[in-house]
Amino acid sequence: MDNENTRGYDTADGCAGDADALDKLRWWQKASIYQVLIQSFQDSDGDGKGDIRGLVDRLDYFVALGVDVVWVSPIYESPMQDMGYDISNYRKVNPIFGTMEDLELLINETHDRGLKLILDIALNHTATEHEWFQTSRRARKDPSLGKRDWYFWSEGKRDESGNRIPPNNWESTFTGSTWELDEVADEFYLHIFGKNQPDLNWDCEEVRKELYSVLRFWLDKGVDGFRLDTMNLVSKTSSFPDAPIAKPGSIWQPANHLFANGPHIHEYLQEMYEEVLSHYDCMTLAEMSCGVSPAEAVRYTSQFNSRPELNLIIQFQHVELDCHDGDKWMLREWELPELKRIINEWQETLIDNGGWNTVWMENHDQPRGISRFTTNSPRFRALCAKMLALWQFTLQGTNLIFQGQELGMINPGLFSEELNRDIETVQYWRTSGSEAPQKLELAKKAIIQKGRDNTRIPIPWTEDPHGGFTAPTAEPWLPGFDHGREWCHAIQQHSPESVWTFYRSVIHMRKSNPTLYCGSYECLDVENPIIWAYKRRSKHKCYLVVLNFCGCASSWNYANHGVDLTTSRLLISNHMTSEASSTPDLIFLRPFEGRLYQL
Repeated sequence: MDNENTRGYDTADGCAGDADALDKLRWWQKASIYQVLIQSFQDSDGDGKGDIRGLVDRLDYFVALGVDVVWVSPIYESPMQDMGYDISNYRKVNPIFGTMEDLELLINETHDRGLKLILDIALNHTATEHEWFQTSRRARKDPSLGKRDWYFWSEGKRDESGNRIPPNNWESTFTGSTWELDEVADEFYLHIFGKNQPDLNWDCEEVRKELYSVLRFWLDKGVDGFRLDTMNLVSKTSSFPDAPIAKPGSIWQPANHLFANGPHIHEYLQEMYEEVLSHYDCMTLAEMSCGVSPAEAVRYTSQFNSRPELNLIIQFQHVELDCHDGDKWMLREWELPELKRIINEWQETLIDNGGWNTVWMENHDQPRGISRFTTNSPRFRALCAKMLALWQFTLQGTNLIFQGQELGMINPGLFSEELNRDIETVQYWRTSGSEAPQKLELAKKAIIQKGRDNTRIPIPWTEDPHGGFTAPTAEPWLPGFDHGREWCHAIQQHSPESVWTFYRSVIHMRKSNPTLYCGSYECLDVENPIIWAYKRRSKHKCYLVVLNFCGCASSWNYANHGVDLTTSRLLISNHMTSEASSTPDLIFLRPFEGRLYQL
């Protein structure tokens, strides 16, 4: 960045016309949150898997980057069939990641650096190995054991031949039925996700009380909050009716509307807040799986709610544009105005109704943002990474960064059955095995573009073997990808032109210009298929963001949209060199160029 374009980082502005409003914002509203997938972050003991001590060793990295909160993927005891989201003991640390002492050290060292730490936890389901499930399955025949109704059980139905079949036609998010016949209980149990992830019955008060106790356990340890996995699924339509036929010819049918955002969801979340969260200075970041609308999000997060529930939610509409009819593995092309309309609705609805957005483009379940929203082309990779960073950090809300995003990591673009470790991907590939060759090629293409292992490969720290993630002689749990030496952190941290340096700049720029995280949002020229332009405004400040989502030079007639650049100042651009690139009516943008003006 040249000096001209970095001016203004130390200039604080007012937000919403009231300086006191900034003081009233909670710490999580001002924060940038960095997600760590611990398996792939840093290995400290040479076993090929990332661990807690490795994360402790890298804490200064977050300080240098400028983030405020570290979100750590599940570290609990688990059989690890779904990256630790299948928890077998909520109060024990998984030995592959370390010990409770290691975790307590992480909490203390994080706080010593002025950072916050939130833990990822799944409260909708456990692992089948959990003591609760083992007791519940036996208790179906011996109620004296307790926990009989801690999970959802059903005797099922009989087909025309008298064979036992599941009680309904609900399709699991990992393919197949959501019901599995358990030999010990001699009944079916419900699992929205994998067969080893039985859903907890939140309608049972004892379940809720025990889960609240788990949350208190970790908050008393000093953690600053939780990322709550699949949190909008904890209330289901308990009559378990069949889902309508949306996939003709298939036994199993999508039933999201029957097990997401259910009849008691707000009652339970309000109870959780009152019983636990209201007693701590903590935050909740809740994943909203299987669909949530902006209007529903307001009910979950609005500061105007008389009975609070959650602080932030993670929604998926903008990353489902490349899905056909909600099917992740059926790819479709999309146009920029479609993406604008989704973001516009979320920005405007939550801003206008007291809610708070989260802004993100990739995570442990989603492919890399560069690969999804722009291009992997080596020529444009760095520009795309920087433009997307400028897009993300100039939208209203709390920003989420996934590890490696700040280095410009992309999807590997490779397919190999041996490299597929993700349970969802493996299940999809198995069900595709009987397809015709042409359909198998489409399945491979879908996995290359959408498979969850795309973002789970270890991040490159250095030029050493395995990118310095683990010992040179070790075998990483998931093979890395040779990005090239210029993409590792050791090289990028010293380069003024690097993606990492740009991320650090936009993070600090956002902190110095609060209108960017709490001001109003106005999209201009919505139907433009190439240019995304929008204003961010408070009483005393106004900014213009102009992004070229195209690999060709483009122009935009700002005068047609009531913009006056006469006295504006260019705060930041993702191109290193400034050029005379505007006239009294037009802005001329280079390929994948992004600009932020203060008007």
